[in-house]
Amino acid sequence: MSTDPDQIPPTPVYTIMLSSSGTATVDGEEITSGGGDVNAARLAALAEVRIKAALHGRPVRAVAKEQDGSAWPLIVAVDGTVTTLDRPHPTPAPTPAPVPVQAPPAPPTAPPAPAVQRAQQAAATRPPTAAEATGAAEARPDMSPEWAALLPAEYSGAWSELVAYEKAGRLAEAIITADRIETALTGQYGPLHPYTVNVLTVRAALTVRQSPQSGEWAEVTELLLDTAERRQEAKAQPETDNERAIRNAHAAWRYLRSEDAETALELSERLLGLLDGDELRARDVVQWVASGAARHGAA
Repeated sequence: MSTDPDQIPPTPVYTIMLSSSGTATVDGEEITSGGGDVNAARLAALAEVRIKAALHGRPVRAVAKEQDGSAWPLIVAVDGTVTTLDRPHPTPAPTPAPVPVQAPPAPPTAPPAPAVQRAQQAAATRPPTAAEATGAAEARPDMSPEWAALLPAEYSGAWSELVAYEKAGRLAEAIITADRIETALTGQYGPLHPYTVNVLTVRAALTVRQSPQSGEWAEVTELLLDTAERRQEAKAQPETDNERAIRNAHAAWRYLRSEDAETALELSERLLGLLDGDELRARDVVQWVASGAARHGAA
């Protein structure tokens, strides 16, 4: 899906720095250590920015500064699509002057009316859209009919409420509604049924989108770990969503360790259990634990 750069807010702009030794940083945070392949370092840095896009729930801007001094303005989408721009990023508009005390406040803007329609999710774990969950879903070669099946008709009303809340930007209400649907599905079909796992994935995706505002990284990380573990146990499809759920759990855990090192240490073993085969992220967890940073409260 193409991205219109003019529709992307001017901030934030993440800075990727690449060195000839294979070191990559994003906004000064080291993503890869030296001694590796430069192309692999570049991909790792872009993957980190993709996670930040997921946390924002939309594409974000970045500038990739190469070892030869060149700089490339980029748009990085939630699904990992990277668009190279042919012009620099726009300069953010100056902050408006504060309104004088005596000035009457502007009338509040009414929130958009909820519209019950097909959801267009742009979340980290790529949850099923409303079309896939309650409408005419298209056949997907990476999903069996069991995993692509629509929710039963008795859940269509509750799902429509969830979609309306999501479209109106009322993520807290959407998350509560998803939890209610998931609880009912668990009681009727069990925790590993595709219906239940798909709605859990939606709830996790909505929670990721809300996390920059909530800042509840311990709860977010535990939910993402639960989601990744449940998808693995259920052998959920598509497999790419399982991998994405694990990457999102690691990204949330990195935020958690900067604010609550003790809880991050407690969750590190579960995270490592999911990172089998992902050498880069597993090494990140192991090195942090081995460094003793958790005992000193350092990220």
